[in-house]
Amino acid sequence: MKGRLRSTIQIIIFLFIGGFLFWLAFRDQNLSEIKDSIAHSHYGWILPVLIFAFLSNLSRSVRWNMLIHPIGYKPKTFNTFSAVLIGYFANLLVPRLGEITRCTVLNRYEKIPMQSLLGTVLAERVIDVLTLLVILALVIMLQFELLSAFVIRNLFNPLADKINSYFQHSTTAYIIAGAVFLVLIVVAWRVLLQFKSTKFYIKFLELLRGFFEGFNTVRRLRSKWLFLAHTFFIWVCYIMMSYLCFFCFDFTASFSFLKGVTAMVFGGIGFVVPVQGGIGAYHYIVRETMMVYGLSEEQGLSFATLCHGAQIGGIIVFGALCFVLLPVFNRKKSEADATA
Repeated sequence: MKGRLRSTIQIIIFLFIGGFLFWLAFRDQNLSEIKDSIAHSHYGWILPVLIFAFLSNLSRSVRWNMLIHPIGYKPKTFNTFSAVLIGYFANLLVPRLGEITRCTVLNRYEKIPMQSLLGTVLAERVIDVLTLLVILALVIMLQFELLSAFVIRNLFNPLADKINSYFQHSTTAYIIAGAVFLVLIVVAWRVLLQFKSTKFYIKFLELLRGFFEGFNTVRRLRSKWLFLAHTFFIWVCYIMMSYLCFFCFDFTASFSFLKGVTAMVFGGIGFVVPVQGGIGAYHYIVRETMMVYGLSEEQGLSFATLCHGAQIGGIIVFGALCFVLLPVFNRKKSEADATA
């Protein structure tokens, strides 16, 4: 009962944050102009966007299998693919729930230890974050004069202002922060000493070993170059999904491939924000990015809304199909194994 209440409260909080960011992005905008732009867009380009979304998820599934193989399991690609899509679908309900959900799905159908799967997902996430940071650095270097002011204004300045708001002209705040930090260290040390004397500690160590076993699969990959090739292909698909959306609107149809990379990388940062499907955060940051290239706020929001809608729509469609087909596929597989 308490767990269900906690989950409900989390969903409400994240929805509130997403709703606030969505309002922040669309406030004082000409909504009729945005609606008209989307209504008269070239929807035919959404199909190739969805194809690249499908290919990126298929490649991600194969890459995840490569991380799972070193721990002694060879899951079916369809099961891994379905777990990935259902995980993305779960993220639309509760942010970051998708990572646990996809591990739960694969654990159910392939009987792979949950802690090992979580380790492989963490390894995958670390690689993706590093890749995103590398692409971000390249994008900024190639357009330094144009984007440096945007990054400082939208990423660094808000963080600096938040820190200054807590500590500006307040020596007491530093003292309180230091005291709280010391108290937390003492409390954590005392809790650890008590924890080490419990049976749960032994179970926790076993889970931790399984977790690190999954994480360390990166070092035991049979084909590191193939793994890197899949990583490269996944991110090329992500870039194409943003770039092809340019052709949906006349005011972005002439935009370069580099601008597509830029839209993808800053949109990716919007998806990292812990709200359902990046709603609001994606719209705001992509709008600001498009304005750097001379678009109006309404045009930037039109592009962001259509691009985001295509990606979320793909997740809903593919995720729902996998949710329905997954038990059917595994039932038929079980029947075939039984008759073999």
